[in-house]
Amino acid sequence: MYCPRIPVGNMMKVMTMKSYKRIILPLLAAILVVTGCHKKRDYDYSRWYVDPNEGDGGRKLSTMTFNVRSSSMEERYEVNTWAARRPGVKAMMSDRKPVLMGTQECKIDQREHILADHPEYGAIWADNISHSKEETEECTIFYIKDSVEVLRYGTFYLSSTPDVESKPNATNHYRVCTWGKLKMKNDGKLLYYFNTHLDLELSIQQFEMDVILNKMRTINTENLPIFLTADFNCDEDSNIFGGIKGDGFLSARLEAVVGDSYKTFNGFGYNGSSRLDHCFFKDFSAVTRFTTIRNAYAGIEYISDHYPVSIILKF
Repeated sequence: MYCPRIPVGNMMKVMTMKSYKRIILPLLAAILVVTGCHKKRDYDYSRWYVDPNEGDGGRKLSTMTFNVRSSSMEERYEVNTWAARRPGVKAMMSDRKPVLMGTQECKIDQREHILADHPEYGAIWADNISHSKEETEECTIFYIKDSVEVLRYGTFYLSSTPDVESKPNATNHYRVCTWGKLKMKNDGKLLYYFNTHLDLELSIQQFEMDVILNKMRTINTENLPIFLTADFNCDEDSNIFGGIKGDGFLSARLEAVVGDSYKTFNGFGYNGSSRLDHCFFKDFSAVTRFTTIRNAYAGIEYISDHYPVSIILKF
């Protein structure tokens, strides 16, 4: 058989090319696979929270309740104004990436600022409210648009006539509850989310909770998984929660596999002493994590006079 003689130099080139293909091409393929996996993880993270420490592969919904401190408040110090705190709120949301976030004391300008800072989010707000009343606030629900489809939504007043603008005679404040029927886009799971802010007066809080429970029963006729977040302006052991607990709702703080018992009202560090911000849920299988977020963000120690609270709910 005739075998052509290949000069040593050319042979080295052939071997070098073969070695290159044998080593470099698999490496490039591995890089592409790793890059693709990274993108997939980011994609999944925006829709579901997956805790790498749990390893159960279960999909969990990342939610948050956060009293943002109204921008209309006159603050003692410049550092506590909304203009100064806004970068900290932006950094916190970028870090935590909640799929859903219920806010209290949110004014129109704050809602617009949060949406401008985070274009990946949409919002449900009280569009049936007459903003002629300065003391009326929004209980806005923010959601990642790629993750959540809003099927129905609304807002009602915490009064004896909840479907019209009204307030109880015992208070000067118009309190509302905003809700949404939501669908998770990646697998079609359905849930209801209610978000509110109770009055400061203990004497009226029980009445407001009764209004919320009655409306939840009327709205959630499908008995879908449901949760309620709020600045309740009272501690979790208050008797005002007897109604929802009797209806099967559980406290996320008390049920969490990993949780804490930190105070959620910080008063900008001057007079914080209470746990006011809670989450109650029904027909979710578990709460894997409850976290009072006490971190500084963007160099701002207090991004509100309340700490945000993160809740991880498992279907």
